[in-house]
Amino acid sequence: MELSEEYYHSLCKKRIEEKYHLGNGDHKIRQRDFEYLIDIIEEQSGIRLSISTLKRFWKEEGPQNPHPSTLDGLVSVLGYKDWLEFKVQNNETKEGVGKESGNHFLKKPVIVASVSGALILVTALLMISFIRHDESYFPDPDQVLFTANKTVSLGVPSTVIFNYDVSGIEADSFFIQQDWNPNHRDRIKPDGNHFSSMYYMPGYHKTKLIANETILKIIPVHIQTDGWMSAAMYNYDERPVYIRKDEDSNGVLSAESDDILNSSMDIERFSLLSFVNIREYGGLSGHNFEYETRLRYKSFLNDPCPAIMSTIHTEVHIYYIPLTLTGCESNIELKLGEVYKSGKENDLSMFGTDVYQWQTLQLKVIDKKAEVFLNGTKVYEQVFEDNFGRIVGLDYRFSGLGEIDYVRLKEAGGELVYEDSFEEPGQ
Repeated sequence: MELSEEYYHSLCKKRIEEKYHLGNGDHKIRQRDFEYLIDIIEEQSGIRLSISTLKRFWKEEGPQNPHPSTLDGLVSVLGYKDWLEFKVQNNETKEGVGKESGNHFLKKPVIVASVSGALILVTALLMISFIRHDESYFPDPDQVLFTANKTVSLGVPSTVIFNYDVSGIEADSFFIQQDWNPNHRDRIKPDGNHFSSMYYMPGYHKTKLIANETILKIIPVHIQTDGWMSAAMYNYDERPVYIRKDEDSNGVLSAESDDILNSSMDIERFSLLSFVNIREYGGLSGHNFEYETRLRYKSFLNDPCPAIMSTIHTEVHIYYIPLTLTGCESNIELKLGEVYKSGKENDLSMFGTDVYQWQTLQLKVIDKKAEVFLNGTKVYEQVFEDNFGRIVGLDYRFSGLGEIDYVRLKEAGGELVYEDSFEEPGQ
């Protein structure tokens, strides 16, 4: 008999709960567990799921028909390539028993299987009992001491001193994880109270205090800039090389090739140039705003597929809109709200253009419906569900050199909140 999709859904949930110690064995997962799971899924698969999507999948009542990418993302944290591989490797149909229904050796294997099944059941119950017992030692986040203090109010590098108290919590190990990436996880002393970390790039980070694999508390760490800063980078995990500000702006924000070639950067490993302005933007909502900018790519190192990524940081995550040279669209990625799309699996050809010429890019988000305009023409729209909180930063990333003519942020259909046309040096 073929097993139902509901069976595999239930098995997937059970395996994830056991691996990451989520809930109390009753499928009732907490908000902070969903947030942790979202980050792990994105790190493993590149798929960013929303909390509402996970809550629908974990609910008990009613039939479910999750999107294939949702299922692929979920099983990625269990080590499977995709949903099909998960089903094939966990197919426990009774076809073998049916074929031997007339065989006189049938009864003995059934008895053995029954005994084995009973042992598995007892083991599972013991595991659930242990998980419940272990979880009972973890208090609510409001009862956990975990705070952060910056040694500088603006700019990078910035040392952040974390203050914590886990003396009343029983666990084998404790960690501070500085963002979504599990590789950025540091073990802390259970009997200690302070741990410091260096931040080399600005951003709105969500830092987690973790006991074993359970998140005890999440706090924001907002590393702000003093206006615009620029940095050349190898990748997102390595220390950047800071690039000086152009004192003769000529009405654009830019960097010259000599700024990079004459720096300490290993030019063979150069990956991208970033212009960043992380700050408060008047409490502007991340799901009701208008963003407009004018920018272009400048030739550098004969890059065959020059690309630009325009990024808006919010309290919860980020939006990013790509532009690339026509013909290179397979390389790009798009994220609007919690919806992520890759050019390898989606048609993102509308974001291919002559990036060496000035391009006017607009993003209008009203009631969680996003519309993207390129040079005055609407090229894409997307409806999303999550509330991303306030806008807390702007970020431009070029695969080589680039220029930005201006940037504007407004309330949806309303008041101008922020504008920079780079007319004055250091503005």
